Amino acid sequence: MDLTIVIAVMILAFITVLEMVSLFRSRSCSENILDFAVVVPVFPKDNNLLERLNCLSEKIACGRCHADEIILINYGALPEQLEMCRKFCIENYCAVIVDSSEVEKILSETFAIDIKT
Repeated sequence: MDLTIVIAVMILAFITVLEMVSLFRSRSCSENILDFAVVVPVFPKDNNLLERLNCLSEKIACGRCHADEIILINYGALPEQLEMCRKFCIENYCAVIVDSSEVEKILSETFAIDIKT
């Protein structure tokens, strides 16, 4: 009976150590979150745009996406696609629609990078 108790205590101690390591490991990762952006290119022949935006909305809603900014890049999108993007931006405050010519400017502002010309 004493051997059973010793083995049980050793197993519980091992589990406790694993839990403590995982607790501090996840805490250190969450404290050092770096800025990042999600970039979604919107092309005229993109037939999966609605599904892609819905998937991204679901990830945002359940907390699996912590992007500082969601950038929808217009590469000649159709009017219907632009309307989908506008609705997405209304639902998600961190989303913006930009033309392809503005991407460099938006990324430099998002990440506070000085662009030298």
